[in-house]
Amino acid sequence: GVKLRGYLRALARDRLAAASDGYAAQLGRDYHHLTLRDTRSRWGSCSSQGALMYSWRLIMAPPDVLQYVAAHEVAHLSEMNHAPAFWALVGDLYGDYAPARSWLKENGAGLHNFRFGD
Repeated sequence: GVKLRGYLRALARDRLAAASDGYAAQLGRDYHHLTLRDTRSRWGSCSSQGALMYSWRLIMAPPDVLQYVAAHEVAHLSEMNHAPAFWALVGDLYGDYAPARSWLKENGAGLHNFRFGD
C-alpha cells in the first residue's frame, strides 16, 4: 500500500521531471520547480512564476498521456492561457495531442479509484 504509493510517486517525479526538462529545453524556457500532489480537480498547473505542479497519479496513465500533460503545463511558461496560440504551442511541443487529451477526459477519473493505504 504505502510503499507502492511511495514508489509510484518517485517514478512519477522522475518521468515528469524528464518530460518537463525536455519540453522546457525545446521551448527555451526554464521552470522554477516541480511539485507533486494528489489533486482531484486538475492534472497539472503552471504558476506565473514558473512553478509546475502535477498529480502523481499520472504515472498510472499511459506514458503518452503523462507526456501530453507535461507539454501542456510547460507550454504555459510561454502562454498563460488556453488561446489558440497556446494549443498551437502544445502541438509544436508534443504533436497530435487529441488522443491523449481524450484519454484523460474519458479515463482520468478512474486513476483516483486506486487506494494505497491512505
